[in-house]
Amino acid sequence: MEKDEFTLQIEERPHYLYVQTSGIRSRDTVKAITAQVFTCALEKHFSKILIDVRELNGLFGVKDIYFLVTDLLRDLRGKGVDQVAIIDVRRSMYTGWVLEPVAQSRGFNFRVFAEYDSAVKWLNV
Repeated sequence: MEKDEFTLQIEERPHYLYVQTSGIRSRDTVKAITAQVFTCALEKHFSKILIDVRELNGLFGVKDIYFLVTDLLRDLRGKGVDQVAIIDVRRSMYTGWVLEPVAQSRGFNFRVFAEYDSAVKWLNV
């Protein structure tokens, strides 16, 4: 993976960690982003994360989502991050967000939103 395939900005907000990323959406970049974000949240003791991925370009299909949830996130469950809100644009032909039911069925408290305000409201901050 090239060093500049994505950018990541992490900001500490009063009750959650706010993350904004842009670049190429691929398994490698999602893996790197996930590792950096969760490491930062755990080091800084944030249990809530809001991740804005609207500026990531590229396809991330159903198989990629299963990879994310079953392989990447598996070891992070129960480590201190309790709630993750993701802001994204709908990139699928499916009517719902595929990530939500896949993550929730594996015990992760993830929700996907199209707008910032809805995501913050769900985080109850």
